[in-house]
Amino acid sequence: MECPQCKTPLTRVGRYCSGCGGDFGEALYERLTFYFGLKEELVALRAASQSLTAGMERIQAQLGRYEKELGRELQVLPIESPAATVKPVEQVVPAPPVFEALGESVPAYRRPLEAPTEKPREPRASQDGDFEANLGQKWLLIIGIITMVFGVGYFLKYSFEQGWVGPAGRVAMTFVWGALFLGAGEWFRKRNYEVFGLYLAGGGIATLYFAAFAGFQIYHLFSQPVSFLLMVLITALACALAVIYDTKWLAVLGLVGGFLTPLMLSTGQDNYLFLFTYMAILNGGLLAIALSRKWDLLNILGFICTWLLYGAWYLEHYQLEKFWPALLFLIVFYLIYSIIPFAAEFVRPGGVAQRGIALLTPNSFIAFGFSYAMIRGRFAPEWASIVTVCFAGMFLAMASYLYRRDEKGGEGFVALLANAALFLVLTIPILFSRHWITIFWGIQALTLLWAGLRLERKSLKFGAYALLAVTVIKFLGYDYPVIFNLEVNDLEFRPDYSFMLAERLITTLLVLGAVNQFARMARRGVLRLLSQSEEFSDAGAFFAVGGIFLFIVLNVETSAFFLNYLPMARFAAISVLWAIFSVGLVLMGFRNKSPLLRKLALGLFLVTLLKVFLFDMANISTPYRIVSFIILGMFMVGTSYLYHRYKERLKTVIGSEEKR
Repeated sequence: MECPQCKTPLTRVGRYCSGCGGDFGEALYERLTFYFGLKEELVALRAASQSLTAGMERIQAQLGRYEKELGRELQVLPIESPAATVKPVEQVVPAPPVFEALGESVPAYRRPLEAPTEKPREPRASQDGDFEANLGQKWLLIIGIITMVFGVGYFLKYSFEQGWVGPAGRVAMTFVWGALFLGAGEWFRKRNYEVFGLYLAGGGIATLYFAAFAGFQIYHLFSQPVSFLLMVLITALACALAVIYDTKWLAVLGLVGGFLTPLMLSTGQDNYLFLFTYMAILNGGLLAIALSRKWDLLNILGFICTWLLYGAWYLEHYQLEKFWPALLFLIVFYLIYSIIPFAAEFVRPGGVAQRGIALLTPNSFIAFGFSYAMIRGRFAPEWASIVTVCFAGMFLAMASYLYRRDEKGGEGFVALLANAALFLVLTIPILFSRHWITIFWGIQALTLLWAGLRLERKSLKFGAYALLAVTVIKFLGYDYPVIFNLEVNDLEFRPDYSFMLAERLITTLLVLGAVNQFARMARRGVLRLLSQSEEFSDAGAFFAVGGIFLFIVLNVETSAFFLNYLPMARFAAISVLWAIFSVGLVLMGFRNKSPLLRKLALGLFLVTLLKVFLFDMANISTPYRIVSFIILGMFMVGTSYLYHRYKERLKTVIGSEEKR
C-alpha cells in the first residue's frame, strides 16, 4: 500500500503520511491500525513457533482481505493538505496478546508515527493499575465463585439440619443453581464480558458436579448408573462449551471432573468393564477435541489421569482372568495418546507442539510395561514382541502418512520414526536371542543412518551412532564369551574351534560391514557429527573403530584356530598376523596419504619384533621359531623396499602435509 498523494509506501501505523504529512482521517487511521496490528501478530506468530501455523494462515487471509479494501479506499479517499502545525498522535496502539505472552516489547512499527515537526510522547506504564485490574477482574471473580459454591454446600447442610427442605429439594436446588450460573455466564459473554461469563460458566459446571455427587453419595437419591450418566453429560457439556467458547479451561474443568467421577461414585466393587468403557469414552472425547484444538495442557492432564487410574486399578484388582479386557483397553488408551499429539496435524497441517511430542515416549513405555507384565504372567515372554511390532508398525504408518503429505521436515515426523526404531530395537531381544540380536541391531543402525541422511536429522544420525557402538560392544563383550563360548584368558572356543563357526563369521562380517559403511559415508563428507576438523573426522573415527575391531577378531580367531589344530605354532602365527597387519597399515597409509597409519604400522612392527625376540624365542619350538623370524624379516624388508621405492612420492606427501 502507498499514499495516494505522494506515493510513499505505508510501512507502519500512523494517521499522517511519513512522506507528505497528509492526514488520512480518523476512520481510515483506525482501519490502518487494525491492519498493521494483524500484520505484526503474523510476524510474531511466525517467530514464536511452528505450532502457530494455523493462526498465521487465518491472519494472512484477513490481511489479504483488508489490504484489498484499504487499497480501494486509499485510491478514492481525498487527502487533506498538511496543517500548519501537525500535532503528534497521542493514541497508543496496545500490544497484541501474542507479544504480551512472549514478554516482548511492542515493535517499532506498532508505535505511532512521528509527526512532521514534533516527536510523539511515549506512553507511561502503570504496574499498579495492571495489578489492580488483574486483582479486580480475575481473582476477585474466581474467589467469589468458589465462595458461592461453598455457600451452596453449607446451605444444603444447614437446610438438612433445620429440616427446611428435603433431600430431593436440596439436590434439585443445586442443579438449578448450576444452571443459573451457566445461563448468567452465557448472558454476560454475549454482552462482551467474555472472561466474566466464562468464569461463571466454570462455576456452573463445578456446581452441577457437586449436585450429581451429593445425589448419589450423600442423599442416595440416584443409583450409580444414573449418577454416572449425569456426570458424563456434565463432562460432555463442559467440553462442548470449551470448544464453542474456544477456552481450554472449561475443558480442563470437565476433564478433571470426569476423571474424578469414578472415584467419587466408587462403591468399592471392581466393575472394571464399566470403568474402562467410561475411560475410553472420556478419552475419545479428548481425541475429538484434539482434532480441532491444540490444547497440550488438556492432553497432558488426560494422559496423567488415564495412566494413574489404570495403574491404581492394576495394582488393586488385576487378576489373570481379566487379562484380555485389561490388555484390550490398555491398547485403546495407548493408541489414543499416540494419536492425540498429531490429531490436529492429520486434519490440517500446522506443526506439532513439542510438549505434545513429549508424550510419545512415556506413553509407549508405560503401555509396554503393563502389557509385558500381563503377557509374561500368562504366556511366554516372546509373545510380548507382538505388542512391540504393532507399536512400531503404527508409528511407521503415521510417519508414512506425514511423508506422503510432504511434511517430512517436521518434528512430528522425526519423533514417529524415532519411536518406531525404538520399538524395533526392543523387539529383537524379546523375539530373538543370542547373536541374532547383534545382527539385527547392526542392520537397524544402518537403517537409522539412512533415515537420518535422507531427512537431514542429526537426532537420527546420533541414534545410529549410538546403536552401532552398542552393537560392537555387545559382540566383543557378550557374544564372544557368552554365546560363542570363548575362554577369554586362553582365547579358546569350547568345546572346539568349529563351535558356531558359521554364525560367528556371519555376525563378524555384518558388524564389520556396518562399521565400514559408516566410515565410507563419512569419508564422502556426508557425515560430520563428532568433529568438524579434518585431522579428526567422523571417517577417521569409524576407520579406527573398524581397524581395532578387525585386529581383535583376527587375533581371537587365529589364536583359537592354532590352539585347536596346531598349538605349537600358535604364537608364531600371531606374530605373522601382526606383521601382515602392519604391512596393510603401511599400504593404506601410502594410499590415503595418512602419516598416522604409517606411524601405527611402524609401531606395530616394533611391538612384533620385541614379541618375537623376547617371547617367541623362549616359548615356541625351533621350526616355528625359524618360520616366525623368516616371515617377519621378509615383511620388514618388503616394507623397507616400499619406503625406498616410493621415496619421492613420500617426500611430496610429507611436504604437502607439512604445508597443511
